[in-house]
Amino acid sequence: MSDGISPNARRWLNTIAFAEGTWGGSGPRYDVTFGYTPIKDLSRHPDRVVHGGKYSSAAAGAYQFMPTTWARAQKALGLKDFGPQSQDLAALQLLRWRGVDPDKDPITRENVAKVAGEWASLPTIEGRSAYGQPVKSFEALQKFAESQGASGSDKAETPKTSGKSGRSLLETFIDLMGVTGGRFLGPQSAVPNPEMPDYSEGGFSPEQQELDLVLNAYKGQQEQDAYAQALAADSARQMQTNVAAAEQAKAKLLTQALSAFATPTSTL
Repeated sequence: MSDGISPNARRWLNTIAFAEGTWGGSGPRYDVTFGYTPIKDLSRHPDRVVHGGKYSSAAAGAYQFMPTTWARAQKALGLKDFGPQSQDLAALQLLRWRGVDPDKDPITRENVAKVAGEWASLPTIEGRSAYGQPVKSFEALQKFAESQGASGSDKAETPKTSGKSGRSLLETFIDLMGVTGGRFLGPQSAVPNPEMPDYSEGGFSPEQQELDLVLNAYKGQQEQDAYAQALAADSARQMQTNVAAAEQAKAKLLTQALSAFATPTSTL
């Protein structure tokens, strides 16, 4: 390739961007922070905390580098800026530090688990995030990697299916709305935001739990259709709630008015 990055290494980079939520459909988004705040100056890591959903984070770039992680890779490689090529080289170095050769090693369940400690959106061998955060399933990563031409010993585990590569409209919408913030954070990047509830504590409606399950899976267009139906149903429920509240308020005011009208007034 003209950028000096091998096809296999590029598949690794694209798959990480997909997992981190910065895949733009035709390539990684290098110019966004956590929470999708634009980065206007790529001469350096922005190193600013952004609040989104239930988390706050200073993660930035296509591979959601934390400032300290970026500083370590930047120093080791002598990188001069935070531009796309520098971000690519730094992410590849993180893979190597975790024991994966991005030029040779296929995207298998075991290799992904090796780097799960670097990117919280990647699953461990047990299929969970190493940092207790929402995580992409290996099947979702494999499906995406195959769309990028990847191969590996795990390729036969899941039949190849057609569909759009990259993040679904469902995931993009939910992230921008801040419903499940923190899903695309890198290691040690999540700082709890007290303004949002902790879904792990329970006490949430079946609808919320079901939506969370949908958000943490990637099944293409079927998910988008399912979410559209859920959103429509939720809007209908909210409308019914608003109407009921308005009727109750009207009834209360009417009762108060009738009560005041019926109260005898003093006479001279």
